[in-house]
Amino acid sequence: MEASRKMLKSLSFAVLFTAVAVTASAQDKKITTADFAGTWNIEVMSHQIALVIEPVDATKVTATMMMMGRDTLLKGELTDRTLTLSGVKTETSGAAQHAPAPASGAQHVGNTPPSPRPIIVKLLEDGTIEGEMMTTGGPAKWIGEKLRTKKKS
Repeated sequence: MEASRKMLKSLSFAVLFTAVAVTASAQDKKITTADFAGTWNIEVMSHQIALVIEPVDATKVTATMMMMGRDTLLKGELTDRTLTLSGVKTETSGAAQHAPAPASGAQHVGNTPPSPRPIIVKLLEDGTIEGEMMTTGGPAKWIGEKLRTKKKS
């Protein structure tokens, strides 16, 4: 009986140790731009938006946000689990593009547009993303999931 108890305690300790080691290992995984790569469906204030992210190197990405018939070119940098995206200057206008705002109503006064703010994209533990972007109605939080590719038969 005593040997069974000792064996049960040892087994319980081994299971607990393994669970802690697996959790620590998952938390130690270094997030790279490859983890963000792909097409994401995001929802901002009831609007569906596509966000295509392409890695440039371990910390830099290019991206395209597609919304309301307009593509917005972005560039970004990875810090920890978060990408910070900003508009890219276009050759035609020389000005940085800004993500189109899904909300209506102006937040600024006069003819001066509000200064552009970056789009924040955070990779969550479950493989989805969440973030925040500025709209004409103010800052908007959003969620997104990666578009699943169809398997070829």
